[in-house]
Amino acid sequence: MKSSKKVLIIAPFAFGYTAHIQKALQQYETIDAEILYLDQPAFSYKNTFHKAQNFFSKLFLGKNLKKTFVTDRIKASLVELGKQDEIFIIRPDMLNDDLLRFIKSYTNKFIAYYYDSTRRFPRKTDIIPMFDKVYSYDRLDVSTYNLDFLTNYIFEESNHQEFEYQFFNISTNDYRFPLLENLANYLKQHKWTYNIQVYNGSEMPAEHVEIITTQKSITEVSELIQKAKIIVEIQRTEQVGLSFRIFEALGHRKKLITTNKDIVNYDFYHSQNILVVDEHNIEIPEDFVTSPYVEIDSTILSNYKIENWVKPIFEL
Repeated sequence: MKSSKKVLIIAPFAFGYTAHIQKALQQYETIDAEILYLDQPAFSYKNTFHKAQNFFSKLFLGKNLKKTFVTDRIKASLVELGKQDEIFIIRPDMLNDDLLRFIKSYTNKFIAYYYDSTRRFPRKTDIIPMFDKVYSYDRLDVSTYNLDFLTNYIFEESNHQEFEYQFFNISTNDYRFPLLENLANYLKQHKWTYNIQVYNGSEMPAEHVEIITTQKSITEVSELIQKAKIIVEIQRTEQVGLSFRIFEALGHRKKLITTNKDIVNYDFYHSQNILVVDEHNIEIPEDFVTSPYVEIDSTILSNYKIENWVKPIFEL
């Protein structure tokens, strides 16, 4: 019997998106896949004194108890798990150099995946030499730093023909909020139905979108997506990579409106399914809204599914 290849994934929980990598690897009898989350279990203060202690520790000693907690937890987990054949890490820029070197000492192959651009998190450029290979979903970073190109992935599929509303978007409150308000107003003026939710953590004024104060799980978002005909994605200005929202649209056979101009260069692009808009001058043709979704060739979609996404990374 062939011995198992030990693989450790280190990543943010990211609402559950990263858990699908481990699930895909667990389908292989020859892979022993573990996952270690950077942010779970989360740090919590024991009491008010503990919170004050952290304040003064940061102020006078330059030490953050939250970061120390994460470092100690990761180190303890690695000691328990032992040497790995491969460690695959997402968002390594969240960790300091000493911890990254410690992690590297526990594996024969240290690989990183950047699903955010270096323009958003500049520290990513500094740590590239630490890895045996760095994948990135951002074409500009790939060409600039000689990285390996890798998009995000389809992790769930459905094909609902009926919908409760025409447009759907869910996002966190940031600089894109006014754009979403303008979009919702545009949709309202055209008498198109929509469900646009913005998470803020506390109530805030909004004229056209719904403010939610509790974050939705990946399962809840999936249910909302399936009820829509068209998914809306407002791309972050500092990135050209394709967000998970785009792959959710592909997996659920939904039309997509996006501000990401680079999407037209992908093999799954179809003008009847995907509309690129100018976020400052939104124009949505009536026939895009009313026309049906065009099925994409299954061989094209297959390349983006999580079960195939893991193959080149882990040499399966």
